[in-house]
Amino acid sequence: MMADEELRQAASRAVRGVAYVLASSYTNMGMGFVTTILLTRLLAPEDFGAVALGAFLLGLLDVRTKLGLDYAFMHRQPTTEDLVGSHLSLQLGLAGLGLALAGAVRPLLLALGYSPQVASAVLILALVGLLEAGGTTARNLLEKDLRFGRSTPVVTGALAASYATSIVLAWRGFGYVSLLVGNAVNAGLGTLGFWLFAGARPRLRLERSTLLFLLRYGAALALGSYATIFVLQFDNFLVGTLVGVATLGYYERAYKVAQWPTGLVTHIVARVSLPFYARLQGDPPRLARAFGMTLWLIAAVALPLALAIFATAPDFVRLLFGEAWLPTALYLRFLVAYSVIRPLLDDAGALFVATGHPEKATAVQVAQAAALIATATPLTLAFQARGTAVGVGLAFLVGVALTYRYVTGLIPLPLGQVLRGPALGTGAALLAVAWVAWTGGPARGWPLLPRVLAHGACVAGAFYIVLAACEGRALGERARFLWGLLLGRPAPAKGGER
Repeated sequence: MMADEELRQAASRAVRGVAYVLASSYTNMGMGFVTTILLTRLLAPEDFGAVALGAFLLGLLDVRTKLGLDYAFMHRQPTTEDLVGSHLSLQLGLAGLGLALAGAVRPLLLALGYSPQVASAVLILALVGLLEAGGTTARNLLEKDLRFGRSTPVVTGALAASYATSIVLAWRGFGYVSLLVGNAVNAGLGTLGFWLFAGARPRLRLERSTLLFLLRYGAALALGSYATIFVLQFDNFLVGTLVGVATLGYYERAYKVAQWPTGLVTHIVARVSLPFYARLQGDPPRLARAFGMTLWLIAAVALPLALAIFATAPDFVRLLFGEAWLPTALYLRFLVAYSVIRPLLDDAGALFVATGHPEKATAVQVAQAAALIATATPLTLAFQARGTAVGVGLAFLVGVALTYRYVTGLIPLPLGQVLRGPALGTGAALLAVAWVAWTGGPARGWPLLPRVLAHGACVAGAFYIVLAACEGRALGERARFLWGLLLGRPAPAKGGER
């Protein structure tokens, strides 16, 4: 009876935890949306470019975030003082190593022609990493015990304070420093808050067997982690190094906006899919239905929004950021098209991990990184940032092809049936995009905001009209599935996929 009661309590905490995480995630998204607009209007492209390039360069030096120490901490049972102290010691020690390396390479970066702003960004971000490292153990303590109701307010509160700090400093003319100080405020307040709510005192320990476990467990993830850095940020390096930090500023803002459509659904999927798939791993048909439903959900939510942004990109950029940022529109059209692919790959990665095949996720990341380096580098040299964007697309195509080759080898997934409706809806939306581009659209000559809304609605509406015609009654089933995800109680669909 006690075991049953403990299980019910754990399940209840998990459901409440999903609700807390979703509320926090969407609050953070809303704050981020407003902050992105304000900071972009207050700062210059060079400010964003310097910080983005500095983040990539630090990513090459920062071993701490590549070793998967947090995964090892979550996996290790029970949670002992040796585990807590050893995890904290490793976090701080490796962050200190990253800071030392950042200081050591600063003269080299300047000698290679990088600006003082970029070199300073590397060093300050390394210091931010040290602040963040001090709180990761406490955050893991809270979330390992499913106490999301304590960790998520800290995350949201620290983020709100950091956003406010950056906005005030940018308004006062501090340039790129406002972004770096905002990161430091987020890390510092987060560390204080996590330890306060964890109810534990930070103590350093160096217990040999625990240290070796943490390092061995995490070392297996290092290759995939470095590949991820290249997949997500190597394009920033190419643009910032070969084209210029000002162009990188336009490119980075486009990338930021391009993530908005997928962010609406990935916060749900990311928190639910891994444990959901793990529970169904012994039942391939049900697992295939669940995976297909999630795949359909991502496509049905993200695709029409991405296509609406694609169609209205120049006006959308003018509306958000002003005329000075219009060069962002070209890169936005490339990157928003690719942004839909990433959550599909992330969801497949959760499937690989849940079914005991994490090496497949690593193989996809390595293949993508290799494809990006091989294609985007010469394309950037030939066509500047436009070539970089094309290279990113080619790398994503490699990732998609390899991923779904692996997926169909694991589960009986009727990919064509699952994506038929979204594919036909995309075709209709692209026709609407062409019509708006060719004729100027029905809102030609309207004020900017209603014009963006009207043309975006035309494109998204074309998608959903065709989707509804194709899916019919299956839409109700999928709506119930989505509702289950929102409640933290997902259940696989009954019956086959249409």
